[in-house]
Amino acid sequence: MKLGFIGLPGSGKSSCFGLVTGRSFEELTATAHGEAQIAAVKVPEPRLPRVAEVFGSKKAVEPELTFVDVMALHKGEGHSAREDKLTKVAGDADAFALVVQCFGDMDHEGNPLDPRADLEALVLEMILTDLGVVEGRLERIELEMKAARDKTNWERDLLQRIQAHLSADGLIAELEFTDDEDRQLRGFNLLTHKPLLVVLNVAEDDLEGERAAAARALAEERGFGHIALCAELELELAQLEDDERAEFLADYGLEGDAHDRLIRACYGVLDLITFFTANANEARAWTISEGATARDAAGKVHSDMYEGFIRAQVIPVEKLDELGSEAACREAGVARLEGREYLVQDGDVLEIRFSR
Repeated sequence: MKLGFIGLPGSGKSSCFGLVTGRSFEELTATAHGEAQIAAVKVPEPRLPRVAEVFGSKKAVEPELTFVDVMALHKGEGHSAREDKLTKVAGDADAFALVVQCFGDMDHEGNPLDPRADLEALVLEMILTDLGVVEGRLERIELEMKAARDKTNWERDLLQRIQAHLSADGLIAELEFTDDEDRQLRGFNLLTHKPLLVVLNVAEDDLEGERAAAARALAEERGFGHIALCAELELELAQLEDDERAEFLADYGLEGDAHDRLIRACYGVLDLITFFTANANEARAWTISEGATARDAAGKVHSDMYEGFIRAQVIPVEKLDELGSEAACREAGVARLEGREYLVQDGDVLEIRFSR
């Protein structure tokens, strides 16, 4: 799974990227040359060590999330500049985090701080980027249809519906599509077709985010997930030893550090759950979208498993922990066989059976 950080200059976007990737302020500054940055991050999974212990696995492999720090956007940029920064750099992202400055009195350009207007500007830049992609494709379809005898085209009808919605400042995620339409749209990597998380970057003296209230209200109006944090403070706390950091977090009334809170927020906006596979060689935690089937999970492990899927043995991780072995789970009747349409639950330990 991949998530892209987007923000206006001075929003603290790169600092948020540093929080989830573990990169220090010095590293971020040294690599900030107007280019996108990318990093894969191991996601701590507290249940994985016990799974590895039960199966006697030689190693345990945590799931990964990939983050992209997209170059800063500027209000009113031309389509080609937006497309280069967004669609070409992070168009394959599964979701986006929109970082909004909610600290200080002035923005990067010296204007009075207005977090709601900044969030509106970010959303508008994404809408305009999608509109450019859709209109470009519609122009090509019209040229192709001039030579065609049949003047009906379901792709054109779909894109015209999307074009009208985007032109009214709507987001593609607000529309409903058939499975075939949804598959067709994936190839376009349209930005507003994906989940959005608003990161309200607040001041150290405003951790509750009073200055962020209007932007938070807009996020809720549009159905975006949101989280408030002080990136500058959290980067400083990340440099401390564990005990000292825990003490400062408690003093500030923060439930865990920003790294973990941001990861949880990303999981939430992406509707991710975790399943496990394990044998004597390796125990591994995998992320998959909520509502995925056992066959989908098999495909995450290996394409051959998806193609040759027969069934999956399913053991809830809490039962594996309680009973202490795969054999004990079978004897207790908590290990069950499920078919390809079974909806995977968070914490399922799967053994995929497939034809080679």
